[in-house]
Amino acid sequence: MRVAAALASRGKGTLVVLNDVIHAAREVTKANTYRVEAFQSREIGVLGYADPDRIVYYRAPVRRHTTQSEFDLGQIAAFPKVTILYAYSGDDDDLAKAAVAAGAKGLVIAGTGAGHANNARKTLKELYDTTGVIVVRSARVGAGRVVRDDNWQERGFVAADNLLPQKARILLQLGLTRTSNPDELQRMFDEY
Repeated sequence: MRVAAALASRGKGTLVVLNDVIHAAREVTKANTYRVEAFQSREIGVLGYADPDRIVYYRAPVRRHTTQSEFDLGQIAAFPKVTILYAYSGDDDDLAKAAVAAGAKGLVIAGTGAGHANNARKTLKELYDTTGVIVVRSARVGAGRVVRDDNWQERGFVAADNLLPQKARILLQLGLTRTSNPDELQRMFDEY
């Protein structure tokens, strides 16, 4: 309550506060199943602390959020179907094909390393070319950026930056309510 009421909290977007630690919602993740200190903001770090004497901030989020957003949830009747697919050594293309056949408009790949889709890469490219399904490359490793111009990028693929697959899915769902252009979707992933 103190963090929500603090003047210093204004303009910082959605915050998550646990154990007196203030996190930006974009960067926080549950990092442990049962421990009290289960939530962490891995690479980027915490925003500040809810100490006994005052609310203290050491940084502010720089990505677009909340009132700066181009998305109006009141205008969205339904979200497009977006499926997360887990990449692994020896995977095949069956799950990607099944997801598109089941109506997925977007696929988020929880890729190995820096977002590599492994054996499914060729099929994902074909699915994009033939159906227009949007493919977002993210990393399953839990930290680090996935960049667009690397050895695993295909024309039409979008890079998730440092968003975890589950957060990339939400942004892709929002983005698909406005466009299916990969370059415009990449802009959104670069800004949010």
